[in-house]
Amino acid sequence: MFERYTEKARRVIFFARLEASEFGDTAIEPHHILLALIREDKPLIVRYCKVHPPRLDDLRDGIRATTGSADKVSASVDLPLSVQTKSVLNYAAEESKQLNHRYLGTEHLLLGLLRAEQTTAAEVLNEFGVSLQIVRDELRARTIESPDAGKAGRVQELRMLAAEARDLATAIVRKAERIDAICDRLIESSSDKEGDGG
Repeated sequence: MFERYTEKARRVIFFARLEASEFGDTAIEPHHILLALIREDKPLIVRYCKVHPPRLDDLRDGIRATTGSADKVSASVDLPLSVQTKSVLNYAAEESKQLNHRYLGTEHLLLGLLRAEQTTAAEVLNEFGVSLQIVRDELRARTIESPDAGKAGRVQELRMLAAEARDLATAIVRKAERIDAICDRLIESSSDKEGDGG
């Protein structure tokens, strides 16, 4: 699902999961995505705020007051995406496609949050003067005006492929280390048995 996501956008999803566990929620909600987006790419939010941009802690406290909170959930628990969050991510993918971007970045996540109008995240963004149409128009204009827009998209795509290759290489090295450790234990246990028999 996250193949086209930039590294920043993937980190947003990771941080959203942490935010959800901090809130004691049983699913990742759009407001967790918003908090993670501010945490990972505050300049993006600041660029579109018509009023003083929110501080992360103030915003977290405000959302907590609106939505309530429960006991913290362990970060190791695999939290699912809520129905509304799935809609946000679908909207983000649609926005990326409409802009002819080959990647999905934090700006597309912002558009997805704004399109999910009935969520706490969209309400908070609107309170700070962040408008769907303004963000969309500016991104469209930047894509059209920039002669390097296509090149930037290809560079981003290559970076994503490089990151995936690094992740795969790391996984292979870890598996190889585990196999080596198992082989060492097998050799040690067979040596112990031979020693006991002798």
